[in-house]
Amino acid sequence: MGHLLALALLALDCLVRAWRIQLATWTAGARLSFSDALRLNLYGEAASQLTPNRLGGEPARFLGITEAGLRPVTGLVAIGVEVACEWPVFLAAFAALFVYYVPDWREAAGVWLRRHRAGELVTIEIIALVVLHRVRRQWRVALAHVRRAPRWVLGAGALLTVVSVAARALILPALAWGMAGRPPFSQMFFGALALIHAPLVVPLPSGGGGLEVAFMQGFAGDFGAAQVRMLLWWRFYSALLLTALGVAVLVRQLGYRAAVELFKIGWGKSRGTDSMPPRHPRRVRKRLGE
Repeated sequence: MGHLLALALLALDCLVRAWRIQLATWTAGARLSFSDALRLNLYGEAASQLTPNRLGGEPARFLGITEAGLRPVTGLVAIGVEVACEWPVFLAAFAALFVYYVPDWREAAGVWLRRHRAGELVTIEIIALVVLHRVRRQWRVALAHVRRAPRWVLGAGALLTVVSVAARALILPALAWGMAGRPPFSQMFFGALALIHAPLVVPLPSGGGGLEVAFMQGFAGDFGAAQVRMLLWWRFYSALLLTALGVAVLVRQLGYRAAVELFKIGWGKSRGTDSMPPRHPRRVRKRLGE
């Protein structure tokens, strides 16, 4: 039952994310088929999991939009509207995590500040600035177009994002369905929610092993003798399955070289084009009229 629930939640996540990019594309004045929406999200899933800080996700999705026959400007507008729908939900999720994990944050902050050196404070400030810089870069694209989008579109996109985020976080409690002595639901849900979004700030792809260490230490719950098994199944459903599908579809549709270029994003400068999506294969460029 747990595996069936996990698959259903993963399918729901894929479904609502496809609807969200379809809605954003419609707002930009174009149409995107469900199959194209599903495919470009698989591109994004694979690239985000295999690049530092998930930096390859948006270039891969933009590549999928243009591959579907949409103009690049339309694709940028659609992604901008989608980002405008996503970030309020992400900020609300971060606030919920903060309240859950630090209910007495005033007292904890006072103790922490008395025990730690100024150098550690500087490190945390640098991390915060890096995160804010990434948010600002994405919002520069979104804010140019979000004012033109109807308010109900932004609300619907935010609601779809809530469903997507909740579905992905519920995979771990679903896998523990019926397990004797399972951790409290809130610990599994908020732990999974935090670990899923950790790659946004952890520089290595897919958390770089830090997620596994945190899970094994009981961050998302103590599963006793089943700790390793739960970790493997949770990572399979929450990351590995869609990543493998995305890589397979991307290589089949765009070719090996295009996939490699996407997966190199964020690993360092390469002729000054590391932040740009790769050029389409010849057959795609011909279809797009390049």
